[in-house]
Amino acid sequence: MTTPSTVHGQYPRVYLVRHGTTDWSQNGRHTGLTDIPLLPIGVEQAGLLSSRIFENPHQDMVHIDNITLVLVSPLQRAQQTYEQLRLGGLTKQLQDNTAPSCFTRTQARTTSLLTEWDYGDYEGVTTKEILKTRPTWSLFGDNAPGGETVEQVAARADAIIELIHNYQRGVDSQGMATSTLKMPFTELEVQSNINNINQDSNSPPIIDEGSLATAQSETLVTIPEEKGLRDVLVVAHGHFLRVFAARWLKENGLHGKNLVLDTASVSVLGYEHTLEERVIKVWNQSNHLWK
Repeated sequence: MTTPSTVHGQYPRVYLVRHGTTDWSQNGRHTGLTDIPLLPIGVEQAGLLSSRIFENPHQDMVHIDNITLVLVSPLQRAQQTYEQLRLGGLTKQLQDNTAPSCFTRTQARTTSLLTEWDYGDYEGVTTKEILKTRPTWSLFGDNAPGGETVEQVAARADAIIELIHNYQRGVDSQGMATSTLKMPFTELEVQSNINNINQDSNSPPIIDEGSLATAQSETLVTIPEEKGLRDVLVVAHGHFLRVFAARWLKENGLHGKNLVLDTASVSVLGYEHTLEERVIKVWNQSNHLWK
């Protein structure tokens, strides 16, 4: 296990990774729920993030062996980014081959709570195009017609933050010590898990005890006994993660407007003094992408 540095202190960390470049992000088009893949350069960026940061034993920003929970958006640009990390340092054996590195023992969960801001009528539209008809428009100040409000995005972020905060403190939502937590999946996701177990599409879903138990197991996370092994990795999207960071600081989601986030960047959230004092330790680190 990596020894915590004096910079990071004794407390667990939360690593935020924005997905790599897509065709739409490269051209400034708002990409909410449209499920488009990474460009080849986006895959390369995610690989560089893995090799130069997550796999790099000479850096002290990411403590790969302390990550025991990964939360990923279901959209393929986030899934592809996570896959590059998983296939890189996150599944490799330690040099002495005595123990697996982080992701072979990490719980990975996909949840739609991490999807990007729903831009509604502005899906696929650039800010430049929007400003032609709405010269003072701002996503954070004015939202998007037919899409989510910043308050709705913040509510999704709050559900994930509560899970992470409880995971790192080892308590449930009532503040009682616990070894397991329930993922804040939506009801549709739980039903989808059950349907995936019953593969016969010609028959109606059978919700028997076995199927239900398997589906429910995917909604649980186990809290490691060792407090030093409670770092969390979140792989998601730019605007959502900006709101997430603002809410981590217990600020209004509107404050995310001031937190620019580049593709394939990594940021570090954490604590100072106590597990109730939440802070940003590193923001929008993208030096690993420099040629």
